[in-house]
Amino acid sequence: MRFIPIGIANNDHMVAFLDHSDYSDRHYDSIQLREAPNNNVVLIMRSKGTSPMDWKVVYGFSSVFFKTFEEAAEFCNDRRMTLVKGEPGYDER
Repeated sequence: MRFIPIGIANNDHMVAFLDHSDYSDRHYDSIQLREAPNNNVVLIMRSKGTSPMDWKVVYGFSSVFFKTFEEAAEFCNDRRMTLVKGEPGYDER
């Protein structure tokens, strides 16, 4: 596969081979991949450790933290960030 830097390629092409789990790291599991109205990638992630604010939405250079998945999903839905890949809903552990 040829390397295409993000920002040069159309996001429609990029989303085709991206998966939400590609963005998991040692601190957070990526649960959903979403797309903002400006075609930027948005992630809903859950902390692997316990914390008062387990959930975060990552978009651009911003991260917003929430207590529940429902609050994070509502934040995205209110800003027309549509689900691309991932769990449509998520049960609490």
